[in-house]
Amino acid sequence: MSALYIGNVVTHTETVQPNPTHQALLTQSPIYTQLPIDLHCHSTRSDGTYSPTEVVQRAFNNGVQVLALTDHDTVLGIEEAQQAATELGMTLIHGVEISCRHRVVGGYSKKPAQAERVIHVLGYGFTDMTKMNARLSAIQANRETRGYAMCEKVANTFKLALDDIWQAVLEQAGGNAQAVGRTHIAKVMADKGLVSDVQKAFTGYLADHKSCYVALDGLTLKDCVTLIHDCGGKASLAHATRYNLTANKVRKLIADFANAGGDAIELPASNEPPSTRHMIDRVIKEHGLGVSIGSDFHGTTMPWRSLGGVPKLHEGQIGIWQQLASA
Repeated sequence: MSALYIGNVVTHTETVQPNPTHQALLTQSPIYTQLPIDLHCHSTRSDGTYSPTEVVQRAFNNGVQVLALTDHDTVLGIEEAQQAATELGMTLIHGVEISCRHRVVGGYSKKPAQAERVIHVLGYGFTDMTKMNARLSAIQANRETRGYAMCEKVANTFKLALDDIWQAVLEQAGGNAQAVGRTHIAKVMADKGLVSDVQKAFTGYLADHKSCYVALDGLTLKDCVTLIHDCGGKASLAHATRYNLTANKVRKLIADFANAGGDAIELPASNEPPSTRHMIDRVIKEHGLGVSIGSDFHGTTMPWRSLGGVPKLHEGQIGIWQQLASA
């Protein structure tokens, strides 16, 4: 089984050449320009609210020309997305967002090391779909166990019937228990009036180490990067500033990722403070890393995120798509 990557785009059954008009985008990173590239979005194959086909169509409608579907711990939506992208003349990059475990130690902080956190790593352009899918299957099975355990905590916290919560979450996940994520649970909590909105569900109950949180038994950070490389792809650290870490710990996390062989860092969203972007830019330069850009679009559960709403590159930064094109 082959896979799609920049240069030669391959589906399970046939080779598809990328749109020739996109070649310039894939071999350069014009600075301070709004690029029609979105390398981070989710479909109903994980915790998004639109099907892979719908995500591609919405991206196209928003002017995106190069897209990566990066569902959590699964690549099962890629074939459908590829078909839709081909019909629209878009270029699709194989993508995935893998959950892994990592403890950030040090980073010039006097605070003691906290427990392991779930860190997300984006994989791009991998060619060995069989190996990738096999390794992700174990994580998917754990997502079901973890999702059920979190629903149990929610039910106990709010004195509700567990089965009612679980069935509502399954409905949000399209009946796929292995796709269940915190966003599905948060949506149910908001729909039932347990919290005012999805974000409140995270900050009050579902974020790492909150009362209804259950850790995910995923790969280590190093193993995650190694898996992506072994499958022929490149690894980018997703939303480094969204793990509730101090600035020192964020810098240490990026250093750990670089030492693990990571290739790029996802740039912070445009609505984050300029000081945050400046800090990330400095650390990227310090470690000689590339960059990736993406909206982290989920659909109706997070309506403030829009496909194609990505940050701009700054001087000297190299897009991960360039690394893929030259590989």
